[in-house]
Amino acid sequence: MRFRFLTRSTLLPALVLALACCAFGQALAATFTDASGATVAVPDAPRRVYALSPPDALLVFAIDPCRLVGWNMPQTPVAKQWYPPCARDLPVLGGFFGQGMTPNKEALLKAAPDLVISGTMAKSNKEFDSFFTSLGIPVVHIESGTVADYPKALRQLGTLLGDKERGEKLAAYAGETLEAIRKGVASIPEAKRVRVYYAEGEDGLATDGQGSFHTQVLEMAGGVNVHKTPQTQRYGMDKVTMETVIGYAPQVILAQTPKVRAAILASPTWKVVPAVRDGRVLGLPDTPVNWFDRPPSFMRLLALKWMAHALYPDVFPYDMARETQAFFKLFWNKDLDEAQARALLSPAGAAKP
Repeated sequence: MRFRFLTRSTLLPALVLALACCAFGQALAATFTDASGATVAVPDAPRRVYALSPPDALLVFAIDPCRLVGWNMPQTPVAKQWYPPCARDLPVLGGFFGQGMTPNKEALLKAAPDLVISGTMAKSNKEFDSFFTSLGIPVVHIESGTVADYPKALRQLGTLLGDKERGEKLAAYAGETLEAIRKGVASIPEAKRVRVYYAEGEDGLATDGQGSFHTQVLEMAGGVNVHKTPQTQRYGMDKVTMETVIGYAPQVILAQTPKVRAAILASPTWKVVPAVRDGRVLGLPDTPVNWFDRPPSFMRLLALKWMAHALYPDVFPYDMARETQAFFKLFWNKDLDEAQARALLSPAGAAKP
């Protein structure tokens, strides 16, 4: 999305529209201290919310999808099938997370948000903070960069959106999940930790290093990321050679897409890798949105259980079909039967709502 400044011909009517929306919207009746330490005056229950990055838009979606005024990146046809009508065809407004998706000021004014959420993944931009605040639209910064941030972030969003009960339910699930995973992983001796390679790109020869947010779930679930080199590009997917992967000798390969999984399984070159030889090439669930990363979202809470169970079934004896059903009931308000849950867990993720 192209960045557009307002021209003289559009500035006055747009400002009038935005100010009118603010004037006839809710009064700023509460204060909130955000992650930056700022005390922000906010509405009691904002009805129109804009988030600067995909992870934060999806966190707002988890609390109440009908509060969103727009997405900051295009949504896939598969994802839209799972969204309620109020969120299915929202405009793409852009955001601050790179990849050319800079916000369009005129589109934002038309959307008339009464609250803006800026999380860890969004690039800091004082110009846009000033743009919103000059129109009386509060900007709240929350910490949302890691899965460990989710309990607090969900509670904060529940409070901000006037639905503390919903926020507390989601936060409690997040906290319980994180604690169960932490305890289970702590019980596994370092010498018995499973070595994992994250295969990305069409040929599987791109990956992300230890400490990358792209591999957070893998490492939190007790997997040892064999690629220890720190991420060298902002968006990850650093290239490696086949010789490097063979040298890593991973016990498990995590395939980013069904296509790369199929390519790895069909290739004679990959057959010498222990994970392929032993039939431990896992396909990432990716419906309605990727559970693992790209974009990172609250789906990582379910991915943690899936990953921990796949690596250490004796330590984490989850019934993943039931776990998936419970998660989708809570976070997506969807009642799945067992067949739908198992389809979501399959490498192709071929399930419909």
